[in-house]
Amino acid sequence: MDENQNLNDLVIVSFKKENEKSYNHSLNRNYGLDLLKIFAMINIINLHINNSFLNLRVKKNNDKYKKIILLEAFSFWPVDAFGLISGIIGYKKCKFSNAIYIYLEYFYYSIIISLYLYNKLLLDSKNLFLSLYPLGIYRFWFVNAYILMYLFLPFITKSINSIDKNLFSKLIILYLFIYSIYHILIEYNIGKTNFDFINRGYSSIWLLILFIIGAYIGIYYKNRQFFSNIIFYFLIYILFSFITYMHAIYNIHKNYQPNKLLMEYYSPTIMIQAFSLIFFFKNLQIKNKYLIKIILFLNPLNFNVSLIHLRIFRSNLKFNNKLFIYIKQMSHDYLFFKIYGISFVIYFICAFVDYLRHLLFKLLKIRQLCIYIETKLFK
Repeated sequence: MDENQNLNDLVIVSFKKENEKSYNHSLNRNYGLDLLKIFAMINIINLHINNSFLNLRVKKNNDKYKKIILLEAFSFWPVDAFGLISGIIGYKKCKFSNAIYIYLEYFYYSIIISLYLYNKLLLDSKNLFLSLYPLGIYRFWFVNAYILMYLFLPFITKSINSIDKNLFSKLIILYLFIYSIYHILIEYNIGKTNFDFINRGYSSIWLLILFIIGAYIGIYYKNRQFFSNIIFYFLIYILFSFITYMHAIYNIHKNYQPNKLLMEYYSPTIMIQAFSLIFFFKNLQIKNKYLIKIILFLNPLNFNVSLIHLRIFRSNLKFNNKLFIYIKQMSHDYLFFKIYGISFVIYFICAFVDYLRHLLFKLLKIRQLCIYIETKLFK
C-alpha cells in the first residue's frame, strides 16, 4: 500500500511540475510576435504576387499600377521583421539544432518538390540533380542567409550577453546609421553600391545586423514600450508606408523610371515599419484561447510556406498563367484587399501541405535527431 501511495505521489508531483513548466512557458511566450510572423509571411506572398503583377507591364500611370505600388509599399517589411524577431527571442543562446532542423526541412522540400516538378515536366534532370544541393540556390536566399547566419551566432550571443549597455546602444545607433541612412544617402546621390557588403539586404550580414538590433530590443525592451497606446505604433506603420509609396509615385509623375529607392530592406522607412509593427504586436494582449490555438498550430508551419509557394505555385506555369490572367482582369477597386485575400488562400493551402511534413517529421523524431546531432557536434 505504501509503495503504491509513493508511486502515486511521484506521478502527481511529476504531473504538477510538467504543468507548471508548461504554464510558465505559456506565460513567457509572446503570442503577438508569433502572430506577426504569420502576418509577415502573408505579406511575403503579397510581394511575390506583386512582382508577377509588375511583369505584366501595366501602364505606369494608371490606377491599377498605383495600387500595386501601394501594396508593395505596405508589404516590404517582413524580412526585417523576421530578422529582428530572431534576435528578440534568440539572443540568450544559439541553438544549432534549430539551424539543422531548418536545413532538413529545406532539403526535404528541395527533393520532394523537385521530383514533383520533374514528374510534371517542369524541371529537367540537371536541375533535379541540383536539388541535392539546396544551400546555395538563390531563389531561396533567405533560408540560405538564415542558416549561414547561425554559424556566427555563438560569438554574437556570447558578446551580446556580456556587453555594456552604453556601448551596445552606441553600436546599435552606428549600425542603423551606416547600414541604413548612410547607405540610402550614397545610393540617392551616387547610385547603386555594395560598399557595406549587405547586397541590398539579401545577405547573412544584413540578417546578422537585424539579429543584433533585435537582441537589444529583447534585452532592454522585453516588457517595456516607448508609448503606452499601441495604436500609435500602427499609425507609424501606416504613415511610413505612405511615405514609401508617395516617394515612388512622385518619381513616376516626374516621368522618370519608378524610383523604388525606399523599397529596400535597409531603407529607413522600411526599417521603421518593421520596428513599429514589432512593438504593436509585441504589446498585444492575446488571451483568447481559440486564437492562441490557431497561432500555436500555424507557428511551426509558417517558415516553410515561403518555400512551398515559391516552388509549387510559381514554378507551375499553368497555375501562374491562370493567376496572372485573373489578376490582370481584376478591376482596380479594392485591389489592395483582393490580393491580400489571394495571399491568405495561398498561405493556408501551403500551411496544410507543410502540416503533412510536420506530422512526418514528428513521426520520424527529426527534432530529437537534430538535438542529438547538436550534442555530438557542438557540445
